[in-house]
Amino acid sequence: MVTVENGIYPEIPLDAGLVQGWKDIPLREDDSLDPLIPLGPLSQEAEILMTSSLYFGEHSNSPYAENRNKLEGSLLTLFARQSVVHRLLVAEQLLPAGHHLLVFDAYRSYQVQKSLHDFYQQKLREKYPDMDNETLESETQKYVSLPSMDPTRPSPHNTGGSVDVAIVKLDQAHEEELLQIRSHLTDVHLNIAKRVGMEMRLSATMRRHAKMLDFGTAFDHGGEKSALAYYESKIAAGEILTDNDMLACNNRRLLFGIMTQAGFQPYFAEWWHFNAPESQMGAATAGLDYATFGAVGLDESNIAHENTRLKIRQEALKLQREGDLAVARTAGPAIVRTALRVEILAAIRATGDPKLVEDWPAEIIAPPEE
Repeated sequence: MVTVENGIYPEIPLDAGLVQGWKDIPLREDDSLDPLIPLGPLSQEAEILMTSSLYFGEHSNSPYAENRNKLEGSLLTLFARQSVVHRLLVAEQLLPAGHHLLVFDAYRSYQVQKSLHDFYQQKLREKYPDMDNETLESETQKYVSLPSMDPTRPSPHNTGGSVDVAIVKLDQAHEEELLQIRSHLTDVHLNIAKRVGMEMRLSATMRRHAKMLDFGTAFDHGGEKSALAYYESKIAAGEILTDNDMLACNNRRLLFGIMTQAGFQPYFAEWWHFNAPESQMGAATAGLDYATFGAVGLDESNIAHENTRLKIRQEALKLQREGDLAVARTAGPAIVRTALRVEILAAIRATGDPKLVEDWPAEIIAPPEE
């Protein structure tokens, strides 16, 4: 058992997150009461959750940043089913003081799923040229589900019912800074310009000062060491773990503990991946008879939210490049746009590059070189 400040989290069972037969779980779709909603910036329900859209290349830690390995169809905003978002908020509250969830991915379009699947499989083929096609597909699907157009067998992320998460930790001073910013964001009278400025400061506090706990691998490491019970298996076999490995094991237990307490189901091959029990994969792990989350797409409100965030990001990156010259330039006739530019520029001056991340290790999804 691993004890933390607000609870005790169990060892991870060796068979946790097994998903055999998940594609055969019957699907009884009912999307009407559980729509996709946004997480993170400008979200009405989940503004406090820290997101870093890895496949979009939102921040400097992403191997997909700056158009490197750009994934067609990737989104800046992370979306998930409403009930999934509510579970994430529960998990966030279960963490010890100073600890926070970091969400790397949630809803994933068919295009992105296909790009990730095909990339991993091609790299696996290059590494093992004699591997037969059936084994190639089986090994690939441990880390990237098959992109599916079959309405009875959607890939888990395409349902909005799967999330990829880690835990980060702030020191006391920066935790207090974060809580103060969050307090300001609860002001219902905050206009859009002020809100964007405060959110940029909140993001900067996390990006520059929150350290990701050591889980033994970077996010999206595509090898056996990413297996949920990797360290538990070593302990069960009688191996004495090093201090670093025991730390990684305990951190996995913490993440597993808070996510399962919040109602998620784990996945055996990846310590960071969790499923809602309403998804087919989650239903299989939970032992349920059927699932209710089918494939889903963005609605008009989701698209509008994504477009707003893209415009704000574009403005922020432009102002960051222009620096002081930006202030002297005409912002256009709209007062709100002028105010927004002022707030964005003030946030950049106070916090620096809006893309910079100090310590959130992530890898491009591919078979390990070792």
